[in-house]
Amino acid sequence: RGACHCETVKWTAKLENAEHVLCHCSTCQKLGGGPYSCNQIVQRENLTIVAGNENVGVYDYKGASGKFVHCYFCKTCTSHIYHHQDVMPDKIIVRTLLLEGGDKMPATGEIFSEGRLAWVQEL
Repeated sequence: RGACHCETVKWTAKLENAEHVLCHCSTCQKLGGGPYSCNQIVQRENLTIVAGNENVGVYDYKGASGKFVHCYFCKTCTSHIYHHQDVMPDKIIVRTLLLEGGDKMPATGEIFSEGRLAWVQEL
């Protein structure tokens, strides 16, 4: 189960494994205000919004592939819930740190490591 900061939007997500993949891309850094985001790519049907769906907004931008990325967020607190990339139509990217127990999951992989800030240790 997951929830945004204000707990208006709640969801369930089925993960392959209880782990984070860190994304060091400049978009995640700018949208999240930190050195990386914690994510996992799952099948689209593995995420279900169970409360607050009417409060979910979307921000669209072109990703590294040149195709659109759709960032879904809570309109109240702006927590990013998940992303959907047109380049991967059947999959979504869940923000794993927002899930119950996310603070205890290990980080097991990295993407866009060329964007890793110099003071962030490589996995």
